[in-house]
Order: sequence, then structure tokens, then C-alpha cells
Amino acid sequence: MNKAPSEVEKFIHQLASPLTALQSAVDLLAHHYGQSDDQRLRNLIGSLQRSTARLRQFSQLLTGRLQMEGDMIVARVPIEAYQPAMPAQSVSAPVVSIGPGLAVLVGGAMLDGLAQTLAEAGLDVQRVTTGAAGLDLARRRRPRLLVIAEEITDIDPPTCVQIARTDPETREVAAAVASHHPLVGGTVPLLDLSQPLLNQVQRLLTAHQYERGMPRILLVDDEAETRVTLGQQLTDAGFVVVTAADSATAVQLATTQHFDLVMLDRLLPDGDGLQILHTLRATPATRLAPVVLLSAVSALDEKVRSLQLGADDYIVKPCSAAELAARIRSILRRSERDSSVNPLSRLPGNIVIERVIHERLVQQQPFAVAYIALDHFKEYNDHYGFFKGDAVIVHTARLLADIVHWYGEADDFLGHLGGDDFVLVTTLERAQRLGQEMIKRFDATIPYFYAAEDRERGYIFGHDRQGRPYRCALLSVSIAVVPVAPSHYRQPYEIAQRAVIVKRQSKTMTGSCLLVDQSERG
Repeated sequence: MNKAPSEVEKFIHQLASPLTALQSAVDLLAHHYGQSDDQRLRNLIGSLQRSTARLRQFSQLLTGRLQMEGDMIVARVPIEAYQPAMPAQSVSAPVVSIGPGLAVLVGGAMLDGLAQTLAEAGLDVQRVTTGAAGLDLARRRRPRLLVIAEEITDIDPPTCVQIARTDPETREVAAAVASHHPLVGGTVPLLDLSQPLLNQVQRLLTAHQYERGMPRILLVDDEAETRVTLGQQLTDAGFVVVTAADSATAVQLATTQHFDLVMLDRLLPDGDGLQILHTLRATPATRLAPVVLLSAVSALDEKVRSLQLGADDYIVKPCSAAELAARIRSILRRSERDSSVNPLSRLPGNIVIERVIHERLVQQQPFAVAYIALDHFKEYNDHYGFFKGDAVIVHTARLLADIVHWYGEADDFLGHLGGDDFVLVTTLERAQRLGQEMIKRFDATIPYFYAAEDRERGYIFGHDRQGRPYRCALLSVSIAVVPVAPSHYRQPYEIAQRAVIVKRQSKTMTGSCLLVDQSERG
């Protein structure tokens, strides 16, 4: 599928790789020390910047000439394979002290040493013996640390950690599996009980705090200097960076861990970036992961071929740190938008909805969340088929979008949770006004999605769970509004839990309705 890299491409790669590391190092110096009070230091950085710019210009001219005249030139200058002088490494955050807090340990005697270490470090340690008990305790107490011993049997330990890292009630907790036999290529954090524990715990807590909400990037490059300098640039730009030096390591990491974006060097010692790209696109877990190709080759046909094979971008080395970070953020925004948008309604989905509600909570200003759902939709879907059901969903989304556009404000947000469930984030006053307008328009138009005889009767025939026939009313819309006062809610899922209760109350009413939560919390 992929042609072997030519001698020209290898030559250009070996020319551009050290220049990329040099460019990144100079950019880092300028970023951290460019405003220094030391005039000599500023002069030195300026000289390095000018010299690097001249080298980049020369490199571009030379690579352009090489790409035109090809192997005739390169054949006269044999280049030995470059062997990296430094081992592969990950760019990580600085270690911080543990400090006070609660640690929940799940397991028996194998965790005695860890319990003592944590207690001596100032943590309050609470122990349970089953994974289920550990998850329940973590939901109630919200500890800083949750450790699951490999010996527990009621839940697979890595699965237990994954549940803790996924559940909105516990994902703020740093969680790990404790083992005497470290798992190779595991997908969850691990504490190696055979090694000193305090530093491991510090790194775990730091990494958890450091990574929350920060995009994870896998940087694949065979040049050690490039991995270090480019990785540090990306870290300074607000990304969590993990590095790999060869194809095998890159594929192993990409398929066993989650990354928001993969950056692949075009040429590697054991293959090339296009081979890894093909593997990632053929693997279900990584099929949709954004991938950027880094290459010293600027030829148009190489860029086009890489994009046709599934790359999201093609960046010619060396490039500026600002451009690289901007391109990555653009790809991540597009990726999040594409992955979250509901394919039927084209409205933002769960990921964006949660982020919007979280941002409103952080602002500490009153707002309201309206949970909009259709009544009797399952019966309609069963009676008319899912294509007609999809048409009703699209109609509902269009009504809501039009109402928000014409009667709402610029900061009102409309999202689609899936199925017949929608969310509107706005003020309490507008939630009620927009909700009443939605009810009026929905009730006026929805009968025309029924056959004439069903519309005239005002109901369809359905079957209950026991298969008994009954009359089912026409579709209606229930709107549950939860007012959110500052400090009454901490997480979006708490608002969602309250909305479910209010929605359940609204479902007891006949026909379309809007119900505002009257609890003290709301």
C-alpha cells in the first residue's frame, strides 16, 4: 500500500530532524527568557533566533532542490542511519507534595505497606475489601485517592478503576490498580507494590490533577532531541504529552491508552508514519483519532497522499511552536465538534452539553436547565416505524432551534442528548417563555405526522409490556426546568439527576406541560 521512502526522503528527514529540535529549543528559550533583564541573554536568544531562521530558509531551498533533482545528488553523499543518543521518555508534570485528604484502599493484607506509607504522608486511610464497596465509598466521600488491589474478586480490578474514572461522581478521584506484578501495556494507572510507594503516589496524584481537561497527545519521533524539545513545547502550550521512538511502541500506546491526537513522524527506524496511520485507521478503538503527519518533505504529492490516506493534517518540519499549537487546537475543536454533534439533529451532544453546564457552574451565576422530552414517543416509533420516528425527532429539533433563534439570546444553548431528549441552558425567565412557545408550536404541528384516521381519533392503538392492546394518546412534549442557584450544585450530573425527578413529575400530567422545580435546592 505504501511505497518505501526514497533516499532523498531519508536525506531530507535526517537534515530536518536536528533543525526541528534546534527550532523547538530556541522557541523554548525565547518563551521563558526572552523578556529577561539580562541584556546579554536577550542578545544571545536574538542571535539564535536569527541564525535558526536562516538555517530554516536554507533547509527549505535545499530540500526543494533535492526534491526536483532527486537521487543524483544524494547518491554522492551517503548518510549513515542516525542512532538516537537518548532513550524514549515522556514529558511529565513536576511532582507535588501529597498533603491532607482521604485515601480509600480496596483489598486485604497486600495493601498494609501502602496504608502505612499513606498514613505517614498525612492522608486519612479508609479500607474496604470489595470493589463495589470501594466505589460506593468513593461516591459518598470523594477521596483524593482510590487504590484497587489486584487480589479483589467481585470486580475485575482494572475494570473497577475504569468505572471510577468514567463515573461523573468519582472521576475527580485519582484511581489506580495496586499490583506486585506490574501489568505491561495496561490501560489504567498502576502502583507497583514492589517499588518505593510515596513517589509513585505523588506522581499519580500530580498526573491526575495535571491531565484533567487537558488534551493528551502521542508524539512519535525517532529523534530523542525532537521528542524532548517538541514535547516540552507542547507541554508548555497546555497539552499532556507521551512520546514513542518507533512504530511498534506507537501502535502499542495508541491502542491501549486514550489520546486526543497522534503526531507521527513520516520516517521511523522500523517503518513510516503512513504505516502507523493505516493501522490506526483499521483499528476500531483508534479509527476516529485525529492524526497529524510531521515530515521534512514538503512535496505536494506527499501531502496529498497523506491526507488521502486519512491524516487530518500534514506539517512540514521545522515549524514554529505557535503554528503547531494553533493547528493542534483547530483539529481538536473540529474533532470534538464532529464527535459530539448528533447526526440526526446536528445539535451538540452530551460532551458539549456537560461542558457548557460545567462552565455555567464555574461562573457562579444563576441559570436554568430545561430538560425537554417527548411523551409516547416509543409507542409512535413502534406503530409507524423508526424512519417516521426520526422525522419527529428532526421536527422537534428544528422547532426548538427556531424558537431559541428568534426568541432567545446569544448565550442560550440548545443540545441533543439523544433519542427524544433535548437540553436548553438559559435563564429561568427565558426557559419558561421559550418552553411555552415550544409547547404551542409542537401541539399545533405534531398531529400532521399521523395518518388521517389516527389524527381524527386523537390516538393510536399500541400494546403494553404484556402485549395487551391499549389506546395511546398523540405525542406531547414535557419540559422540566431546574433553576440553578449558585453553590447549590457542584457538578452537571447533579443537575441531571434533579431534572429526571422533575421530568418524572411532569410525565404524570396529561398532554404537553412545563414544570419548574420548586425545591429549595432549585
